[in-house]
Amino acid sequence: MQISKYRAVLILFISLPAILLAQQNTMSPYSSFGIGEAQAQEFSLNNSLGGVGVALRTGNYLNPTNPASLSAISATVFETGITGTAIYLTDNNLSQESFTSTLSYLSLGFPIHDGIAVSAGLLPYSFKGYELTQSIDSSNELNNLAYDINHSGSGGLNRAYANVGAELFKGFSIGATVSMIFGTLKQKRDVVFSQSDIFNRRDEYTYTTKDYAYDFGFQYLTNMGGKNLIFGATYCPESNLSASNSGVIYTYDVSSDFEYIRDTTEVFSSASNGLVLPKSYAVGLALEEQGRWFVSGEVDFKEWSQMSLFSDLDPNLKDATQFKLGAWWIPNAKDVHNYLNIIQYRAGLNYNTGQLSVLAPGTNSSQTEINDISLSFGLGLPMRRTNTTANLGIQIGKTGTTNGGLIEENYIKLHVAFTFNDKWFKKRKID
Repeated sequence: MQISKYRAVLILFISLPAILLAQQNTMSPYSSFGIGEAQAQEFSLNNSLGGVGVALRTGNYLNPTNPASLSAISATVFETGITGTAIYLTDNNLSQESFTSTLSYLSLGFPIHDGIAVSAGLLPYSFKGYELTQSIDSSNELNNLAYDINHSGSGGLNRAYANVGAELFKGFSIGATVSMIFGTLKQKRDVVFSQSDIFNRRDEYTYTTKDYAYDFGFQYLTNMGGKNLIFGATYCPESNLSASNSGVIYTYDVSSDFEYIRDTTEVFSSASNGLVLPKSYAVGLALEEQGRWFVSGEVDFKEWSQMSLFSDLDPNLKDATQFKLGAWWIPNAKDVHNYLNIIQYRAGLNYNTGQLSVLAPGTNSSQTEINDISLSFGLGLPMRRTNTTANLGIQIGKTGTTNGGLIEENYIKLHVAFTFNDKWFKKRKID
C-alpha cells in the first residue's frame, strides 16, 4: 500500500509540469497586459474562504499562502485539485461565452521534526489567452484606406516551489519559500489591409523566463478563553528574473488562403534580468475554536506598477490592494450518525482593486480601473474510514465594467480537490 502511494505521487509530480505548460486557461482580454492574468497562489480551502491564508493554520491541509503554517502539520499531506471556469464576456454591443478547465495544483508536505515541516508543489502563476480586433477606416475622397489591427497572445508562467516552516517557540512560527518561475509568453500583432496592393504587417514577440523568487512569513498563535487568536504576515521582495526576448517583424500577403512573406524588416533577441516581479506584503488575523469554527480577515498589497519587461514599465499597471474575509464551520466533528454534521461548511468574500487601469481602443474616454469582486462557497467532505477529504468549491465573481467601451467579465469557477493525510515517512515501531 505504501509503495503504491509513493508511485502515484511520483507519477503526478512528473506528469503535471507537462500538463501545466500545455494549458491555456483564459480568454480574458485583460490578459493582454503585463505577464497576463495573474493566478491566485492558493489551494481549494483558501479559495472557498475568499482567498484567506495568511493567518490560516491547520494540521490537515497545506497552505501555500504562508509557509509558517507548515509547522502545524503532524502527518504527510498530499493535495491536488482541478478548476473549471465558465466566463461570460460582454460590452455594450456583443457578448461571448467560454469554458476552460485545468489541473490547478499539486503539493506534498510532511513533518521532519516536531514543529518543523517542509513541502513542495507546482501551480500556474499567470496565463495569457486573448484575441482582439480593432477596425480602422482612414478613407477620404482621395484615398481608400481601411485595415484591421489584430492582437493575440498565448502562453503563461508556472511556479514550482519548496518551503519550510518551523515553530521557534510556543505559538510563534516562521517560514520561507523559494520558487522557480518559468514559462513562455507570446504576443502577436497583425495589421491587415483590405486593399490587395498593400502588404500586411506582423509583429511577433516571445518572452521566456526561468529564475528564482523568495518569500517569507510568520504566524503567532495565542489562546484566549479557549479560542485561538492567530496573527500572520507575509512579505515577498521584488524579484529580478533572468529572461530572454526574441521577435520578428515582417510583411506578408495572402493568396488562396496561403501566407507569403514578402520582406523581413527586423529580427532581434536579447537576454538579461528582463522580468521584474513586484514586491508584496500581507497581514491577516483569525479567531477559531479548534475543530468547530474559524473566521479570518486579511489585506494584501502588491506593487504591480513596478513590474517591468525588459525595463519597460506598463502604464496600464497600478498597485493593487486585496481585501479578504472567510469562515468555516463544522456542526459536530465527532458525530458518527449524521454525516451532515461532520462536513466543513466554507464561505468567503474577496474584493481586489485590481492592477489595471485601461482605456478602450479607439476611444478618448479616461482610463478606468479594472477591479474584481467575488463570493465563494465550499464543502470539506471527509471520507469515512480514510484520512482523505474531498473539497468542493464554487466562486462567483465579476471583473471589469462595460463603461467607457470596456469589457465586463462574469465568471463561475468550480474547484474540486482531494486532500490525503497519512504517516508516510514515519518508521513503524511494530511491523
